[in-house]
Amino acid sequence: MGRASARPFFLMTDQFPSDLKETSKLDELSGKMVVTTTYDNSAVLELNKREKVERAGMGKYKGNLVHVARVHMGDIVRLKGLGYDLLSPDPEEVRRGLLYLQSEEAGMLTVDGKPFAKKRAKWA
Repeated sequence: MGRASARPFFLMTDQFPSDLKETSKLDELSGKMVVTTTYDNSAVLELNKREKVERAGMGKYKGNLVHVARVHMGDIVRLKGLGYDLLSPDPEEVRRGLLYLQSEEAGMLTVDGKPFAKKRAKWA
């Protein structure tokens, strides 16, 4: 049997009540329906910050799975609008989104460092 390696994962949390609010209106100039989603992810970001502080100084990514990010459903919707689909069945698309989180939105991470590899590990 091969040695188990730590694999990062993210959690789309449902521990906070759904506060997504969508409003829609017709843009009269373009004739298109515009949907706006509003939400408050401050509780998720605060929890991530606390968890990151508690883990400071611990060994990096020990164990089989390491919880490295918590993402509010509103952020999932927003990121999809930016072209990053974290719920895609395509693992490469998910990894692209996680790399974006790691580089541009580190507040969603629950660990320091860069847990998501830019290149996929090849196992022999």
